[in-house]
Amino acid sequence: MAREEQSAQTLPAQFAALNWENSADVVNADNPRSFDFFVNHMTPTIDGRQFEMNAVADNEIVKLNTTELWHVTNVGNGGNGFPHPVHIHGNQFQVLKRTGTPSAVAQGYVDEGWKDTVLLMPDETATLLMRFTDHAGMFVYHCHNLEHEDGGMMRNYRIVA
Repeated sequence: MAREEQSAQTLPAQFAALNWENSADVVNADNPRSFDFFVNHMTPTIDGRQFEMNAVADNEIVKLNTTELWHVTNVGNGGNGFPHPVHIHGNQFQVLKRTGTPSAVAQGYVDEGWKDTVLLMPDETATLLMRFTDHAGMFVYHCHNLEHEDGGMMRNYRIVA
């Protein structure tokens, strides 16, 4: 049985301004963290490592109430690799810039606003502005391709007080 619905809701005349993080607050501006997503002989890795349930490498420990730059790179073997949608749990980030972006793809990106996933094409690097202000604890970051994350392209990072 079909029925007609009515709503009195209206869109606001103007959306709230997007609050960008202040890059002057970045604690590692001279030495951003770098994470390389790479499939080596059908083995998906991040920095050559695969997922370990309780492992956190030294470069995966960040301080609570800080803002950092992260470079995430799809090491794509000269454009012959796989796209990697990189998903970071427990945080949102802003995409500051990309390098190595295929021009035909770049026009389709929407990098404005807060993100929890960034698509990396082969041989592409994205610079992310990460803020760690909400919770201490252990979180995962990974490629959101099911075959890659299930194959081990997932790592932990820890936010410490």
